[in-house]
Parts: sequence; structure tokens; C-alpha cells
Amino acid sequence: MAKQKTPQTSVEVPTSYTLCIKGDCPKAETCLHHVATQMMPGEVQKWSILSPAYLAQIENECPHYRSAEKVQYARGFVRMMSALTVNQAHVVKDSIVATFGMNMYYRMRRGDRLITPTEQEAIYQILEQQGVTARPDFDAYVEDYLW
Repeated sequence: MAKQKTPQTSVEVPTSYTLCIKGDCPKAETCLHHVATQMMPGEVQKWSILSPAYLAQIENECPHYRSAEKVQYARGFVRMMSALTVNQAHVVKDSIVATFGMNMYYRMRRGDRLITPTEQEAIYQILEQQGVTARPDFDAYVEDYLW
């Protein structure tokens, strides 16, 4: 089945996300902590920021740098599971539950929680362990920042 890509974009900064206001940083334009300051909604009054005094002491690479490039999240894997044999589906489910937990398994499976690229890779590895050689598609894909 062909990939169903949904070009949804989110610019909603999580209120718990730490911001950086150091505009003179050489990586400010590509760092999500700084770029997010430009996306903050005005109605939120309280934000967490990295201390400018702390940042002034950093001489080398900033340990808080995070790329502002969007990544491809997956949403749901109901179709993927239904394409497996009964035995494969049972083992795959048990392995995903062991990796992420029961609640997270169901939230990810239904698409209630987006699946990061790292988590997608973990699911693909579980499938490969069960003999699934082709990488099946998730139910949908969404591009967003890796908050």
C-alpha cells in the first residue's frame, strides 16, 4: 500500500519547552530552543528560558542545541498489525508492549500519540525479528519539530 502522507504542520510550542533568548549564538537560527521564541503565542505569560548568564559561560558546543529541522512522525499502525499473521501479531504486540508499555502501545497504535523516528525504527526492528523483511507503512505521517 502507498504511503499516506498528511502534510500537517504544527507550530504550537509546548508550554514546558525551554527557550533560549541568546540571539548572538552562532547556531541561534538553526536551534529549536531559539527558533521557538519566535513562535511563542502572546497569550502565554510564563515560559522557561535557559539562563543568559549560564549560556555566557559555555565556550564550546552548547549542550542544549537541538536542530530546528522538522522530522517525520508516524501516526498509528493498525493497518501494519492487521497485515501480520496471527502469530506474528501476537509476538510483535508483546515486544512493543515490553518496549513502550501497554498504555503507550495502544495510544501509538490508534494514532493518539505520534511516533518519533527513533520509535519507528524500534518498531521496524521488532518486525524484522519476526521475519517481516519489507518495511510496512504506518497509518499516516506528520511533519513536526522534535520537541
